[in-house]
Amino acid sequence: MERRWRFSEEDAAHFPSTDWWGRFGVGSGSDLSLVDLVRLGSLDAATAAFLWMALEQRATVLVAAREHGAGKTTLLSALVELLPPETKRYYLRGWYERFDFVTTHDPGTTYLLVNEISDHLPIYLWGRGVRRVFALLAEGWRLGATVHAQGAEEVFSLLQGFPLEVPTEHLRAIDVVVTLGMGITNEGLLRRVVCVEAVRVRGAELATHVLARRETLRSSLAVYPAAFLATLTERFGLSLEEASRQLAWRQRQLARWVTQGIRGLAAFRAVLAELRARKLTEEVDGAYEESRIEGTPEANQG
Repeated sequence: MERRWRFSEEDAAHFPSTDWWGRFGVGSGSDLSLVDLVRLGSLDAATAAFLWMALEQRATVLVAAREHGAGKTTLLSALVELLPPETKRYYLRGWYERFDFVTTHDPGTTYLLVNEISDHLPIYLWGRGVRRVFALLAEGWRLGATVHAQGAEEVFSLLQGFPLEVPTEHLRAIDVVVTLGMGITNEGLLRRVVCVEAVRVRGAELATHVLARRETLRSSLAVYPAAFLATLTERFGLSLEEASRQLAWRQRQLARWVTQGIRGLAAFRAVLAELRARKLTEEVDGAYEESRIEGTPEANQG
């Protein structure tokens, strides 16, 4: 497509790689934390607790939605607050990214961020840049990105198809795909998490495991605790006991923060920093209770 935005390499070189996000050095524009999104009904505390644990493991997460304005950047911006505090975020500069960070940054402590995989604007990543970043994921780098797609299968189709043509083996590094939906109802404009999927590698093929699903925008998010635990143990190497305990602990903590009225990123960062100052291995009040829904539908197991 014709590139409607044109500016010089000198302009691009002045985009600060350490904090650049969105349009030409402007922040994401969202002040919503994960607690706010739970309070607003975008997702529930159980799913938020799982995503919290995944980000603490520096999971590669793609936030997808078919519609513009569904809240992809808002959710991704909220999720990166849960990365380990020592993590250095590196924001790729769209068409002008030179990948110099490969020689200056440590993949073990760096988290790559792409505000959108798209050809719509030069601030978005496309073409060879997309292939390059997924090749890096296969080498151990981690990524958070947004994309226009409805679910993991559409994400795979976009990335594997022309003109991106990312090799299937490089897509194995994707850990979680979170899909958002948006619509107008009698209650007004709703933005909701409609599906959370974990990527599973089976031989040469990619498969997905549904962790949470919403049938309609106004229905509740059906969560599958057994699938949460399977992902935390199989994908991130946690023991079942530790995954169960930490998942329950975070779910209760998020619910408490909602009740306490924690609003905005500044307030969330403060309570999170206070929380991290304490030992996360402290005893939690009660064992994790299994949901009545013990797994994903049979069709999603294969």
